[in-house]
Amino acid sequence: MAEELSAHQVAQIFYHIGDAINAEVGHQEILERSLATLVEQLDYRAASVRLLDPEHQTLNLQAAVGLSADYLNKGPIEVGRSQVDAAVLQGEHVTITDIAEDPRWQYIEQAQAEGLRSVLAVPLRIANRYLGVLRVYTEDQHHFLPEEEHLVAAVANLVARILRDIRQQNALQTIAAEANSSLEVRQVLDTLLAQVIQHINCKAGVIRLLGPERKRLHLVATQGLSEAYLDKGEIVVESSPIDRRVLQGETVSIYDIADESAFQYPEAATREGIRSVLAVPLSVRGDIIGVLRIYSTQPYRFHEDDADFLKTVANLGAIAIDNARLYQTLNEKYEAARKDWAGWNRFLAFS
Repeated sequence: MAEELSAHQVAQIFYHIGDAINAEVGHQEILERSLATLVEQLDYRAASVRLLDPEHQTLNLQAAVGLSADYLNKGPIEVGRSQVDAAVLQGEHVTITDIAEDPRWQYIEQAQAEGLRSVLAVPLRIANRYLGVLRVYTEDQHHFLPEEEHLVAAVANLVARILRDIRQQNALQTIAAEANSSLEVRQVLDTLLAQVIQHINCKAGVIRLLGPERKRLHLVATQGLSEAYLDKGEIVVESSPIDRRVLQGETVSIYDIADESAFQYPEAATREGIRSVLAVPLSVRGDIIGVLRIYSTQPYRFHEDDADFLKTVANLGAIAIDNARLYQTLNEKYEAARKDWAGWNRFLAFS
């Protein structure tokens, strides 16, 4: 690679990435084209994107170019065992000039067998949230220039936004399609929770609705929680300060329930492995009818993006519930009218 980046190289990289975004291809192809552009324009050997699974603290492969299947399947990338990735997920740019001589690298022998020599690793970042790691590799010893770091980091941030937007769009489309195609409200809510857990990458979710007297929250859908936890006891609004706040229209985020005195069943949550909670109201035409909660097994600061997504999903869930109630009401009225009409017909027949 040239000693300095040219304006033409930078322009070509963003031109080709933008072209991929506008080509209306799948997100996997957008990622692969973006990585291929970096490799081709900057004369690297390979590149990869791995996304963080915050529940398991692993980095899972999302896309790669220039790397063999053997290398990609070499073993799990566990954040706790990878000094490089642990630093990147704290916001650092990590450069390694010679992998063979750097003890921070997790799989030295496999990297040597693959013919990799130098690496630059940067975070996939949105605001202060780290979604994963983008790495670029060279086969010869290479000193990465500061402008190289900044360029690769800019591409990583763009990739992070592409991934977030596409995953969110796919999740919302799946939920909306289910809500529009089925009046089985439990089926819709189960799909909703499954999509939320996958998108936000959390342990579990639950939806509870207020009873007729609005004193208790009753379970209507759940994903990822044990029967033992679900049977821990009633959710009484008066005894749950968190739910009272949510039912007044607040979004409530708890970083660590171990430090939260307002949690109603802290011992049961600890046994379940729950550490963080995000809760939003379900509202129909201005009337709050219940609560949607998600849970993480790690102490986690849910971001504004998470809350906005969850509120959108909660609105879809509330609409599905309202549609199901409306259908039930109309069906009951139809049955009543049918019976009345049959009665009048019998009366007229004997008149």
